[in-house]
Amino acid sequence: MTKFTETKKTIDLAQISELERYAGLEFPQEYKDHLLKCNGGRCSPNVYTFIENGKAAKSDVNWFFAIHEGEYSNLKFYVDTYKKKNKRLPSHILPIANDSGGNLICISCGQRDRGQIYFWDHEKEVDYNISDDSDYKNLYFISKSLDEFFNSLKEDFD
Repeated sequence: MTKFTETKKTIDLAQISELERYAGLEFPQEYKDHLLKCNGGRCSPNVYTFIENGKAAKSDVNWFFAIHEGEYSNLKFYVDTYKKKNKRLPSHILPIANDSGGNLICISCGQRDRGQIYFWDHEKEVDYNISDDSDYKNLYFISKSLDEFFNSLKEDFD
């Protein structure tokens, strides 16, 4: 079972709706439920596996982003940085956490793969001003849902 620590103040649906409007996305219900229960923070266990170019790769969850007014791990800041100021993600992809290397863990808010979790590799960025939203060259599938993601987390890199 995944445990969260260092979470931010509890939020309500109105705050989530406000950020959805700002981001221009409807968040998957599972993610909304998670934000209501655990608004950001660190999780344990925190190591996950994904397939990158046909090979198993591992990373960690550093912080889940929160809806709050603070400077760090602020979900709105990540929406601004990766979606509003620069189009660094497909329009339907929402960053929800980062790893210790500066990569992102994202959730799809789109119809085709709604709720699926992806690893976003910052070293292989795609310019979404040129590419269309179906270009997942630097997005790697992790799991079909947030719950599946949480259930797959391990304690260490072994």
